[in-house]
Amino acid sequence: MIIGTGIGAFWDGFYAPGQQMVAVALSALLSLAAPSIQLGRAEGAALLLMVSGTAASLARPAAAGAAAHGPVLVAGWILALIAGRAWGAHRPEQAAGALARFWAVTGALMAFGGLLFISFTPPHHSGRLASFLGYPIAVGMIGLLGLAGSLPDLAAGRIWAAPLAMGGALGFLLSGSRGVWLVGLLLAGFLCWAAPALVRACLPRTGRALAAALAAAVWAAPAVQQHDAPRLWPIVALALLTLVFTEQFQHVRAVRAAFAAATGLALLTAPGWGWFLGRAATLPLTDTSSAERLAFLRDGLALAADLPLGAGYRAWTALHLQAASYGYYSAEVHSAPLDIALAFGWAGAAGFALLAAGFLLRLRRARGWGWSRTVALGGLGALLLHALVDWELSYALFAFPLWFGFGLVGGPAAEAGPRSAGRALPWPRALTALLAGVALAGAVLLGAGDGLTELAARSLGRGAPEAALRHAGAAAALTPWNDLTQAYRGAALAQLGRGEEALAALARARQLGPYEPWYAQMAATELGRQGRWLEAAAAWTDYVRLWPWETEAYAEAVAAHLRYLDRAQASGDRGAAALLAESGQRLLAALAEQKAREPADAPRRGMDVERPVFAEARERFAAVLTR
Repeated sequence: MIIGTGIGAFWDGFYAPGQQMVAVALSALLSLAAPSIQLGRAEGAALLLMVSGTAASLARPAAAGAAAHGPVLVAGWILALIAGRAWGAHRPEQAAGALARFWAVTGALMAFGGLLFISFTPPHHSGRLASFLGYPIAVGMIGLLGLAGSLPDLAAGRIWAAPLAMGGALGFLLSGSRGVWLVGLLLAGFLCWAAPALVRACLPRTGRALAAALAAAVWAAPAVQQHDAPRLWPIVALALLTLVFTEQFQHVRAVRAAFAAATGLALLTAPGWGWFLGRAATLPLTDTSSAERLAFLRDGLALAADLPLGAGYRAWTALHLQAASYGYYSAEVHSAPLDIALAFGWAGAAGFALLAAGFLLRLRRARGWGWSRTVALGGLGALLLHALVDWELSYALFAFPLWFGFGLVGGPAAEAGPRSAGRALPWPRALTALLAGVALAGAVLLGAGDGLTELAARSLGRGAPEAALRHAGAAAALTPWNDLTQAYRGAALAQLGRGEEALAALARARQLGPYEPWYAQMAATELGRQGRWLEAAAAWTDYVRLWPWETEAYAEAVAAHLRYLDRAQASGDRGAAALLAESGQRLLAALAEQKAREPADAPRRGMDVERPVFAEARERFAAVLTR
């Protein structure tokens, strides 16, 4: 499971719903080896809340295709917890040591690989290191976990641990995330309290690894901003080789002195201090990006208040365009508990909160643990705290190890005294096998459907509608509830000139995903192509209703009305022309009303209602209706 999850780190971190199914399969396979276990009563209640919330969320899903992944994903989370409890009951230090080294290796590879292949990875708009995860904060978090995970091996004097620590520190620093830096300080304080002997034992080697990473980072930061690989490679290679040489001969005083002098000189002359100090000096929640997160949280809380049962997996992605308080697009609500509340309702959020609170409270016993267990579970505690205000847990790369940690941290066996035994709830091995079988079957089914849907999308992108139709048809046969599959099938049929079939597929997509504006846009385009202007106008109106803050959506809909108006007038259909003009005026009125709702302190630029197309439309529509 660790090897598979590590590979998945470089496949978008198992972010997409179909990729999450791979992590579910890995979790199910791992849990099959677990014996019967015991859960605490609070854990049993939390799992019951999660399961009931997941089931209730399917009553009115925001997008049926994504929501179908929810039960399978939650089953995978529970299986990860069961596997963690089984390992925690029998070999906790071995499991924790494997987890710590997993973070160390993956964090180092993510940083070094992201720097080495920076020319082949999409740049992040902030100019920070996004590596293969595509999100600098996730790179920073895996770097922090990797740095912590390397500490026991640093303390043991293993030379290969220093490059791993340096790689983790590079990702941590070049992420530029103040939030990750802050929880890094909290984790350092926790380790000083929980494992002072570990800190003393690893301090010299850790100090050298951090110094080398900081020197490399302040030299590399400008090149990372400019995506300049040729400048990055010699910087990182020189720092890495210097650290490895120093560790090999660290018993020689002259080598240590030369390392200190070289590092000090590099730090004094580095060109990237302005970037680092600029990031560090800006208070959290005061810059534009942080201010937007407050808006996401505010809008998400308002939405969750209206969805006590939730709206299925990825509910925020489906609903936020209509729920937004101003014009923004964000696929994530930037809070793991809030995301779970939107997806699986208040019950699901309460279950997750119970597990998270129990995990954090059990960290109080860390002073009696071994070093590997302390750093592994302490790192997961830092991840959990940061996930309160960010979305790392949307990556299976982070979520599944966290749920494994929920099991590994304790349970009834970790509680002292005879009273704890009476509070234990048995979880038989047969129930694990049943749940794993269901999860595996669901993961295979949904993963195959998602894979075929992705092939359909790629075929459309290559201009091959015939292949896209074959893939989308196969996906629809496997997962007929997937709205995205139906949409790609409709798009392929439209390109092949099979209009009625295309409209039927798009109607099905709109039924399964009623909040997706793209489906309405495709239906409107096909209706307009067929000359069904009034139906197309109604679809364009739906498109604008589903994307109320997007000026481009209004412009596209109004331009389509003008085209249809030209054709109606050319054919002499005055009735249709009048109806189209009335529909267009309603669009312009909706644009004006939406503009009036814009908050004065919105972080983004407001809606542009003065475009020439809007002015032309006002004149044209008024002229038609005054005749």
